[in-house]
Amino acid sequence: PRSTLFPYTTLFRSSFDWALVQTEVAKFTTICTYDVSGTAWSDPGPKLTCRARAGEVHRLIRAAQLPEPLVIVGFSIGGCVARLYAAEFPQEVSGMVIVDHAFSPDPDPAPPNSPPVSFRGLDSPPVLISQTPIAIGAEDSSDFGRLPESARELHRWAMSLHPKLPTWNDAEDCLAELKNTAPGPFPLGNLPLAVVSTGNAARGYDRLQAELLGLSHRSTQLKAERSFHSVEIDQPEVVIAAIRQVIR
Repeated sequence: PRSTLFPYTTLFRSSFDWALVQTEVAKFTTICTYDVSGTAWSDPGPKLTCRARAGEVHRLIRAAQLPEPLVIVGFSIGGCVARLYAAEFPQEVSGMVIVDHAFSPDPDPAPPNSPPVSFRGLDSPPVLISQTPIAIGAEDSSDFGRLPESARELHRWAMSLHPKLPTWNDAEDCLAELKNTAPGPFPLGNLPLAVVSTGNAARGYDRLQAELLGLSHRSTQLKAERSFHSVEIDQPEVVIAAIRQVIR
């Protein structure tokens, strides 16, 4: 089994997918979203290692002359990038939100002859048939129609460019970097941290979410029980609440 608790990988995520979060968060603070190099309007960049991604975000923030420190939000594998960024540039981060970060170097083993694991709150049959990643996209894993038509069109356009996307090896690279760069208990210290978890009933998911809460002495958990993975589309209000809470 790969080093993951999430039995699938999303094909594409972009700034357009956060349209429902952006408009609301912009009402109480400045929100900036970006597309990683090689996706949408972003030019190709270096190999998508976790350290390269963190460095890319750092250069972008400096080029945009954004006021620091920042609340940084990381979704899925972006949670690894956010954690590494905070370890590399601690003076530039005042808070963190991690959204459905579901990667672990030590997944719980499945007992023999165990039945497939289902996801709470879904009408479809169980989709976890093994720990082999299943490739799906935002259109398949969310209520994609909730996004404005303009955002959906941009998403499809960006997909048509066949962007280079992170792999499971990239996720493992991130976990190795975090182990070396941010070891020990409470690596985030007293940094305000909000962990947004979904209704994922996969074995070990709840344990991992508890470990994420242990990254900081000042952590809190928000649940998006009706979301499969795309919380920013299915339950944007939960992400908005997490960001608002950390900012406060």
